[in-house]
Amino acid sequence: MLRSFQFRLALAPLAALLAFSTFGREPVQGDVAFKISGDGVGLNGLPLPGQPARSHQTVGQATHLGRYTADGTVKTDSAVIDFANGVITGEFGSGSPYVFTAADGSKLATWYGRTDHGASTPGTFTLTILGPGTGGLGIAVQAHWIAEFVIDPAASTGRFRGATGSWIMDAYSEPFVLGSDDPVYYSWSGQGRIKLK
Repeated sequence: MLRSFQFRLALAPLAALLAFSTFGREPVQGDVAFKISGDGVGLNGLPLPGQPARSHQTVGQATHLGRYTADGTVKTDSAVIDFANGVITGEFGSGSPYVFTAADGSKLATWYGRTDHGASTPGTFTLTILGPGTGGLGIAVQAHWIAEFVIDPAASTGRFRGATGSWIMDAYSEPFVLGSDDPVYYSWSGQGRIKLK
C-alpha cells in the first residue's frame, strides 16, 4: 500500500508538467475550428461588372494566424438593380488568390466566391442604395458581401503548406459612391474549419 502511494506521488509532478505544457495550446495539426475578423480597404474603389479586378487589403486577428495582414483582388461578376426595393444584388469573387500572412510569416492562400476553386456557391452581395453621392454625384450605397474562402494548399507556405478547408466570411462596408475610385472601407468576420498538416 505504501509502495503504491509512493508510486502515485512520484507520478504527480510528471502529470503536472504534462498538463502545464499542453494546457491552453492550440492544436498544430488536424481538423480545427477557424475564426477570423478584420478591417480593410478597397484601395481604388470596387470594380463594376466587366471592369478589371481591383486590389483590397485587410488587417485583423484569426485563430492559427494570430495578427495577420492580407491582400489580393476582387472582381464583380454580375449586378441587378432593383430600384423598387432600393438594392443592387449580384455575384463576385476573388480576381486572384487572397493571401493572409500570419504573425510568423507563414502564408495562407485562398480563393473566395469561386466555384472553380472549390467554393460551394459564388460570392453574393447586396448594395443598399442610400441616395445621391456627395455633391449629388453618383449613387451612395452600403455593401454586404458573403463568400466562402477556400484554402489553396499548394500556394500556402510555412505551417499552412498543404492545409485544406474553408470558412464563410461576412463583410460590411462603410457608405461609398458606386463606381468611384475613392477607397472603400469594410469590416469582416467569419468562421469555419481548416485542416493543418
